[in-house]
Amino acid sequence: MPDDAKEPTTDYACAGERHFEDADYLHGAGRLLNADHLFGLAVECLMKGLLLQFGGSGGVSMTDRRNRPAKMPWWDNPATGDREPLLHIDQMCSALPLLVQGRPGPALDEALTRVSADFEKWVVDDRYTDGTHIGPELLTRRQEAATLAHALHVHVQFTGKLP
Repeated sequence: MPDDAKEPTTDYACAGERHFEDADYLHGAGRLLNADHLFGLAVECLMKGLLLQFGGSGGVSMTDRRNRPAKMPWWDNPATGDREPLLHIDQMCSALPLLVQGRPGPALDEALTRVSADFEKWVVDDRYTDGTHIGPELLTRRQEAATLAHALHVHVQFTGKLP
């Protein structure tokens, strides 16, 4: 590694913010398919950040099933009884209810419902496709859901808590 290079630090909130800003820019420039991909990455990162901050009751942490440090968040999935990695957003939706536990905020509920519904079939591998399977209505819904997820992130940055 060159002398001026640093070891990378995982920061899901920072990555989510960066992906959201780039997605928003691309969306405004009419680059909708690439914007959609970055909105998916933004939502994935923002939700991982929130789960790490507020999902302790579900065992969300940066440790794997053997309690070793991991490069991604893991959680204790009650549906399977196993400790599982939180990979991409389409695979993380079942963990999102951890953010609602004991928090009756309608803004939180709306954002998580939209994220789960609109990104349920988003897959990171869409970056390899021609994009013709993603219609304009879905692109719009995903942009709106990503905006709600980003608003949650901003709220947490300012208040330190979920709405």
